[in-house]
Amino acid sequence: MKKYLAIDLGGTAIKYGVVTEDLSFITKGKVDARCDSRDSFVADIRKIYEECGEGTEGICISMPGVIDRFKGFAHTGGAYRWIRDLPIASDLAEELNTKVTICNDAKSAAMAEIGFGNLQGVRNGICIILGTGIGGAIIVNEKLIDGSHYSSGEFSFLRGNQKGETNTDIFAFTNGVQGLKDAIKETSGLEDIDGLKAFKLIKEEKNEKVLEGVKLFCWYLAHHIYNLQAILDADRVVIGGGISNEPMFIDLVREAVEKKFDTAIFKAIPVPEVMTCRFTADANLIGAVYNFQEIMEGRL
Repeated sequence: MKKYLAIDLGGTAIKYGVVTEDLSFITKGKVDARCDSRDSFVADIRKIYEECGEGTEGICISMPGVIDRFKGFAHTGGAYRWIRDLPIASDLAEELNTKVTICNDAKSAAMAEIGFGNLQGVRNGICIILGTGIGGAIIVNEKLIDGSHYSSGEFSFLRGNQKGETNTDIFAFTNGVQGLKDAIKETSGLEDIDGLKAFKLIKEEKNEKVLEGVKLFCWYLAHHIYNLQAILDADRVVIGGGISNEPMFIDLVREAVEKKFDTAIFKAIPVPEVMTCRFTADANLIGAVYNFQEIMEGRL
């Protein structure tokens, strides 16, 4: 059975694992990320490869930035600020004498769903990853849309209200981590309440004001889902990120989506199915493997 070394490059940590074809993890690990220079970057990847890479088909990397995954070219690198228009995959392949692919981290999460998860077999779909910002991907005819400049799925920057010149209505602000805290503060007066605290207050203390804040957050999310659906006409929307692990949350999102579509002036837009992503903590690693299989092994 084939096995792959998957690496997820984060701003503070590098997660890695050896993954088999049936998605079993032979080993997993995590080390601190050093984002300061190419030398540190290569040294960290080399150490992981020397420890875990023997017998693998190659290295499958998920990373931040604007990435041409087909050419293995990183136009930007997120927290790895020294990365600017560099052939990262071919450089690493030459350094380590193995096959290497790279893919944007949010798109990696989406590819896990396309290849093995809740977008498998879905003709047209949308993947939304809720975090500090909003990552995502668009799937058309069962394939990820990379975009002409490899920037598709940058949902963080979608605008919600054209009135005024501020950016407070962009998707990242209304539905990122801080957006949830702001919505809860607006309805309850409580500060710094994240998703974990919110659902604890809702379930254990029956705090209706906090529940109103979460519903407001879901209403903002439904607004953006409506706009995306008007463009794509998707069969399914899958939602990932830490808060999506809470079953009550996805029920509230579905409720908000149904209300948003029901109260819309133009009612011909079909309501997409809304569900969580299958993969959570390991999504980027699994998606990086699928990207490797697609590019290096012709899994098209």
